[in-house]
This record gives sequence, structure tokens and C-alpha cells, in this order.
Amino acid sequence: MDRRPAAVPCWNIFGRRFSSSLLILSVFTLLQACVTIRTSRTTLPPTVPSAPTSSSSESSSLAKSPEPETRPLVEQGKVREENLREKRTVPQARIKERPGRPPSARETLPPIADDSSLIAKITPRTPPQRAASLRLTEEGRKLVEAGEYAKALNRLERTISIDSTNPYGYYYLAQTHFFLGRYQESLNFLDVAESLLGNEPYWLAEVFALKGENFRALGFSQKADSSYSQSLRLNPGNRLATEGLTNLRGETQPSSR
Repeated sequence: MDRRPAAVPCWNIFGRRFSSSLLILSVFTLLQACVTIRTSRTTLPPTVPSAPTSSSSESSSLAKSPEPETRPLVEQGKVREENLREKRTVPQARIKERPGRPPSARETLPPIADDSSLIAKITPRTPPQRAASLRLTEEGRKLVEAGEYAKALNRLERTISIDSTNPYGYYYLAQTHFFLGRYQESLNFLDVAESLLGNEPYWLAEVFALKGENFRALGFSQKADSSYSQSLRLNPGNRLATEGLTNLRGETQPSSR
């Protein structure tokens, strides 16, 4: 009986070798993968921080800015009340600082001169009778300045016959009688002119100045002084009243020895 070992097929031997080699290759591959993982973990370069952007800088500045100081509720209420009081008191202070109202022109300035031609007082609304009376009054005024008193009286009497409410006619009639030495007649016409000159300070000053001249000529020094002073109150620039008052007070003062 033959004791030789039984022959093993070739394909079985080849399969065993292939499986063992495959197992060795897989183990080797696994070991290599583990090594690469460990080396990658240890050899990673350190990360370089990038440059800070504007948003990061703003956030850092905001983070660094100090937080507003919080006050208790009671103190906040007091601060609000103080602010309201300040707001209420500021307009009052401004009102107090405002300068006072400047005085009007009537309080500080003398009346505007009204010694122009009486023809300028004639307007389209002037009644015909007043217009004709003013024209005759202007003619009579020129005759008085020329020293033709008789002709002036004729024109001025016609003036008041046309319009008896013309105050300028009465004034120049009084002036004409004064130059003629008829002081009482002059004063009578001046009283009528004064009653008709309501809101004309210039002409009222002229009336009182001429009254002062008449009173001075009649020897009534106190009445003359009062009339001159009244004229200057109405029009400080009235020359007739200024000169008459100066001369009157010079005459009435006692002479010093």
C-alpha cells in the first residue's frame, strides 16, 4: 500500500497564496493610512491670523467704548424736571433782554416844517371853495411879505368870505393887523385860527408865537412868555418864539449895578 501524500490541486495552492498576499497588502495599506493621518495631524502649519477688517475694528472700538453711566430713576426724574425748567425760563430771559420800544418820531423830533406854498395843500379831493380860498390866501401871504398890507387885507378878507373854515386866511389876517399895529384885532383872528388848526403843530406853533408878539407889544409879559413857551413846545425850531422869548426875558430881568 502506497503511503505518499495525496496531491493537492494547483488552483487550491494558488488561491491560498493569493488570499494571504491580499491580506498582507490590506494590512500594509491600513498601517500606511494610519501613519499618514498621524503625520498630517502633527505637521499642520500654524494658521496665520488675517488682517482685521473695518467691521472687526468697529466692533472692537464699540466693545472698548465705556458704557453710559446709568442713573437711578429718581435722579433721572430730577434731571428731566431741571431741563424742563431751563427750557421754560430761557424765553422769559430773552424777552427781558429785548430792548424797549424806541420812542416815536413825535416824542423826539420836532414837527416837520410846513412853510411851503399853500397851493401844495390843494389836492383832487379838495373842495372847490377851499381851493379858491387857499389860492387867495397864498396871494395875500405874498403881499404881506412885500409890505403891501392894504392890498393884503383886501385879498385875505375875500379868502375867509369864500371859506370861513380856512385857518390860514385867519392867521395871515392876524399877521397883517399885527404889522399895522392892531394888536387886539390880531389876537382875535389868532383865536379863530387856533380853533380851526386841530392837528397841525407847525401852524399852531406859528399862532402862539404871533400871540406872544402881540402880548409883548401890549405889555403883557407873563402872557407873552406863556405863548412863546407853548410855541416852542409844539415846534422847538420856531425862530420867532425863540427870539421873542430871549428878548422878553432879557427885558424883564433886573439890571445889575
